[in-house]
Amino acid sequence: MLTWGDEYQIGHEDMDGEHIILFALLNQLEFNIGSNQAASCVTDLLRALMSYISFHFAHEEALMMLYGYPELADHQLAHQALITETTRLSQRATSVDAGVVALEIRTFVRDWLLGHIRQDDRRYVAHIRGLS
Repeated sequence: MLTWGDEYQIGHEDMDGEHIILFALLNQLEFNIGSNQAASCVTDLLRALMSYISFHFAHEEALMMLYGYPELADHQLAHQALITETTRLSQRATSVDAGVVALEIRTFVRDWLLGHIRQDDRRYVAHIRGLS
C-alpha cells in the first residue's frame, strides 16, 4: 500500500490533493488484488483510475500553461505515455486474466507516478514559485 508522506508533496495544495486521490485509487486496486477481488472489479477500478488521471493531467497542464511553464510539451508527452501504456494494459484485461493485468497496471502506474511526482511535478512547482 502507498502511504502519503512528505517525500511526495510538491508544495501545491490542489495538485497534492489530487495526488492523494490517485494514491487512494491505487491502494483500492492493491486491496482488491490482495483479497483476490481484482478480476471482478478491475474494469471498474481501471475506468475510475483512467478517468481521474485524465482529469488530473488536464488540470495540471492548464496550471502549467497559465504560468508559462517552458517544459509543458515534454510534460504532456510524459502524461500521454502513461495514458497510452495504461490503456494498452487495460485492453489486455479483456483477453487475459484480469487479476494478472491488475498487478501489471498497479506496478506500472505506481512506479511511474512516484517518479513523476518526485521529479517532473516538483520542477513545474519550482517554476511557479519562481514567478511568485
